Amino acid sequence: MRPPSPPRRLALGLLSALVALIGCDRSTPATTGDSARASAAAAEPPEEPSPHFRNVDRKVSYVGDAACASCHARETATYRQHAMAQSFHRWTPATRVEPPLDKPLQHGPTGYSYSIAESGGQLYQVERLTSPDGKPLHELRRRIDYVMGSGQVARTYFTEENGRLFQLPLTWYRSHGWDFSPGYEISSARFDRLMPDRCIACHSSYPKAIPHLEGKYAEIRPGIGCERCHGPGALHVAERRAAAARRGTALDSTIVNPARLPLERRLDTCEQCHVHTAVTVLREGKSDFDYMPSQPLRDQYAFYKVAGGIDIVSHADRLRQSACFIGARTTSRPLECATCHDPHQPAPAAQARNQPCQKCHTAGALTQRLARSPALVDHAPGSDCVSCHMPRVAVKSAVHGAFTDHWIRVVSRGTPSPTARQYGDGSIEPYYQRDKTGPDAAIYQGMGEVVYATLATSGRALTSAATDLARALGTDSTRGDASFLLGVASQQLGNTEDAIRALEQSIRVDSTRPDRWRALAVSYARAGRPAAVVDSVYRRALALQPALAWIRADHADYLQGQGRMDDAVRAYQAALAEQPSLAAARFNLGTALAAQGKRAASSAAFQQAVHLDPSLAEALSPLIEVHTSGTSDVRVIGLASPLATLPLRERGARAVQLTVADASGAAPALVFGNVPPRGAVQILTPDGSAVRTLPTGDGSALRWDLKTDGGSPIGGGLYRVRVVGRGVGGQATPAQQLWLGVVQRRDD
Repeated sequence: MRPPSPPRRLALGLLSALVALIGCDRSTPATTGDSARASAAAAEPPEEPSPHFRNVDRKVSYVGDAACASCHARETATYRQHAMAQSFHRWTPATRVEPPLDKPLQHGPTGYSYSIAESGGQLYQVERLTSPDGKPLHELRRRIDYVMGSGQVARTYFTEENGRLFQLPLTWYRSHGWDFSPGYEISSARFDRLMPDRCIACHSSYPKAIPHLEGKYAEIRPGIGCERCHGPGALHVAERRAAAARRGTALDSTIVNPARLPLERRLDTCEQCHVHTAVTVLREGKSDFDYMPSQPLRDQYAFYKVAGGIDIVSHADRLRQSACFIGARTTSRPLECATCHDPHQPAPAAQARNQPCQKCHTAGALTQRLARSPALVDHAPGSDCVSCHMPRVAVKSAVHGAFTDHWIRVVSRGTPSPTARQYGDGSIEPYYQRDKTGPDAAIYQGMGEVVYATLATSGRALTSAATDLARALGTDSTRGDASFLLGVASQQLGNTEDAIRALEQSIRVDSTRPDRWRALAVSYARAGRPAAVVDSVYRRALALQPALAWIRADHADYLQGQGRMDDAVRAYQAALAEQPSLAAARFNLGTALAAQGKRAASSAAFQQAVHLDPSLAEALSPLIEVHTSGTSDVRVIGLASPLATLPLRERGARAVQLTVADASGAAPALVFGNVPPRGAVQILTPDGSAVRTLPTGDGSALRWDLKTDGGSPIGGGLYRVRVVGRGVGGQATPAQQLWLGVVQRRDD
């Protein structure tokens, strides 16, 4: 079987580091001929002072749209028809727009197929795997519980597991129908892509977040509500009800009115969700739910674009490049988002959307200006300004989606089509001026570079980024988020002592973050710190948030490696009670139970793991049993599979093979056959942490002594083997991956 692409270790670690990744950038104009316009856009006038609103500088509660409707019935009723109000909600048969899927969609790299099933008034997404002769090998289904997206472009779906929300593989696109969700066709996340806080923060009006538990919320409000742009409403409601008769034209400071804000703060209110950059880094101590309208958005996020990159979906930035925006910026009626998009009304009809343009570009003025131009015929009173001057453009990063380009300009046939930004080793540039010249600019630049290097999966770029961040931090001992990010990057690069120093510093700044304690436990374990110390650090992380199942499973892996099987089993069971879909944790529970001689229970755990992820069946064929005495392996055995049938597919004659070495007169070992020359065999944990790297030399066969890079015997559990090599001409050969399951038995 070809296993699905594994999760990226770097991305997993850095998601814990308070960074959010979004797919667009604030870019320079598409052609060099517009450099003067870009310079004009950059030379922004001084900001106007903003009025003070009391509901954003104290702990004021959110009240929900129903409380607003009692006084603002008309606005509330019309807003419910707006796409923003429909941006996130539970799926119900009454709101269904999706047609059936006639033919399953095949994911080539993994062999999985995906279909839509209906049962009992509910929709399900179903994953199947079949053998080459058509025999069913695997089926897994997940119910559609939530919809993200209004459906004007697309609707993507989430399933709920014990309160956690996971994205589903298929999305419905209005212009196309069913297809893979963005990113899934390249690297299928199956049913494991957890809802990021950054996504729900822009599709739901401030859910009640559970501390340190991304993707699980105490309450989720449907859609983007009134308080997203006006701030929490409890103060306003209380004071209005107490003095309902006293209404005038004076500023009501109990709630933000965006119309009263200066231009930049009005734009910030929209840009909190409608600016897209390659990298987004939260400011020190901020969360994805901290921004309040009327506050400068630059104090919430550090945005970075890729040098020379362009993304059409970054509507707010594209508008800023427009001559119309630049020319009207200092007038009493500047061009801004709300000029064309009334936030309380659905999108206008095609003819009505011309009206903002015609306020400046009147029919008479256009006739006079274009009197001798062949373009005059295109500017009749009934012509559509938007379709020509803001054309819809298909964007590679947004599958089956065409978006209005908000850079208003004269588009000629010679104008090159803008292209979506691609990840690579290119540099990133700051969005805000404070991140170009401010006192902490170098620190945030280094943080952004670390995140971007992770997206580019470039070890060389990550090394450079970590060096830059360490240099920028210097002796600064106040930056907990930056120190944590540096520690995680150092950990990924194998610089354990550097990681420990940075992680310890991050905890000195803020000791309430469980992800920091967990990262420190991992580095302590790699450094060979006493087991009691490592164990206590894991327990400190879990005491801060017991529902962090992935940290609990990580702790269980450590306990199993220490031979504490009873403790490991209890930890695995607790993790799986909280998050049942953790396939690797279920498999590792099986190896721990097998080490205890509990064959029936271990077989059940393996069966459940393979049901969740059929690629793990490969790790049971055979299951490797390693007998250890002290710090030495004494023998290794290939066990018969604990399962009667396995959903295995043929890997091919040239695929890398794994066998137990002949034990006569030699130390216990495994042998990798068919390895390519001039490459390496990398033994990794399921999340990508390095265990051992072995050069393949001239290829053919390679012997592994079942030791880590540090010389210790490997512990029991699931391992991922990645094999890379180079051909005769020096070109890289396609990487191969296989799973390995190990049961550790101690003979002492």
